[in-house]
Amino acid sequence: MAYMPIEMHSTVRIRALYSFHYFQFTSGYIFPGEAHDFWEMVYVDQGEADIGAGENVYRLQQGQVMFHQPNEWHSIWANSAKGPNIFVVSFSAEGEAMSRFCGRHFTLQLEQRATLSRLIAEGSALFGPVLDISELEQLHSKAEDAPLGAEQMVTLYLESFLIQLLREEKREPALKRIEPAAVTEDRRSLEVIEQLTALFRENMDGTLCFREVCRRLGLGETALKRCARQHLGVGVMEYYQRIRTEEARRMLREGRLNVSQIAERLGYSSLQAFSRQFRHLMGITPTQYTRMIMR
Repeated sequence: MAYMPIEMHSTVRIRALYSFHYFQFTSGYIFPGEAHDFWEMVYVDQGEADIGAGENVYRLQQGQVMFHQPNEWHSIWANSAKGPNIFVVSFSAEGEAMSRFCGRHFTLQLEQRATLSRLIAEGSALFGPVLDISELEQLHSKAEDAPLGAEQMVTLYLESFLIQLLREEKREPALKRIEPAAVTEDRRSLEVIEQLTALFRENMDGTLCFREVCRRLGLGETALKRCARQHLGVGVMEYYQRIRTEEARRMLREGRLNVSQIAERLGYSSLQAFSRQFRHLMGITPTQYTRMIMR
């Protein structure tokens, strides 16, 4: 019997990954935006976030995913009281079916959530403890430690996830669009939060006091407190502590300094004070965090 092969076609095919992140954003975190010539997918695993897409801003709820087509300007504002957990993956892909993701969002069902969880787990095994480093411009696989075929599995899970979404025939209800007037007001507050964040990042040593912050920003105490509570969900100085803890996490992941050196660099009066503050915000000590990311 002469067997004849059948050529297999791909509905979508992932050609390359550019970023693969799982962020645990601090409340009030702002990513001002960018555009690039490849796709980006944003999934809110916990909480909610305002997502800029072109000229519009949409509120993405927990369990929802949206897509930015190549060259679309996009941004993220984690303005809920509790910072959201967001998975972001950017990629290049082939297949005419990709056009069906333009301007689309989806609320994930159980099977889709399961596939996405496998994708995130496989990506964590492949890329290591770098998933929440937003400054990372190039992915590097842990080829020597990663499970066999991890790169292929990441590709297969992502392709499978996209196909599962394409099989959904129903159209999702429209996302909540933030009205222009609200966006304008939010952008004024956004400028204040950006200035506040920049000031805190320039003074990680803990020397700033509330009155000094108001003086530097040229704002009254009441106005700044109201802005922080409304858009960050926390007080001004608590936000300062969160920014310093975020920097501590980055330094711990980098691995160049030990816990005591980081505490000193960030201006804590003692190692105990640093550990206490870190545990208050993260739920674990700096040492436990280090052990976790080194697995």
